[in-house]
Amino acid sequence: MCSIPAALQIAGSVVQYQQKKAENKAIRRDQETTRRNADKGYLHDLNKIDQEKVNADMEKAKAEIKTKAERDGEIAQKTNLGFGNNTKIVQSIGYLFDDDWNEITSGYDKDVQMFQNQQTEAYANLSKTYNSLRPPTDPSMAGLLIDVGTSAYEGYETNKDKGEPKK
Repeated sequence: MCSIPAALQIAGSVVQYQQKKAENKAIRRDQETTRRNADKGYLHDLNKIDQEKVNADMEKAKAEIKTKAERDGEIAQKTNLGFGNNTKIVQSIGYLFDDDWNEITSGYDKDVQMFQNQQTEAYANLSKTYNSLRPPTDPSMAGLLIDVGTSAYEGYETNKDKGEPKK
């Protein structure tokens, strides 16, 4: 038979084990919520970056159309006014508008590179959030059994010594 202190110690070990399991369950639930929120934030960031890319594409297309219209209008005007050789007029004006095209594409390429960097940063933030979540350590069933066994044995030994007649 066990002593009362040993029984209380066993009950305490069992309750402590159950409490640790409940705490770990709550931690896992909170971490899952954090993961879902991180995923939502990542998708929001990607959506925002994609929208900025669409806007940059539209700006590039508008600038190219505007430049082409200006170039074609200037070529037509100089040709109609009779400024000489049509080929030379086109070459002269084409050279000037090539600089505009280079500026447009250079600006667009910088925007695309910035968008790629933003995507990388968004993924890095998602990874950082995931990596900051440490999985909880579950209590050991073997540890519980050892505690229970030790307490029971100590209680038995204490009670055994009391029950033996003294010589």
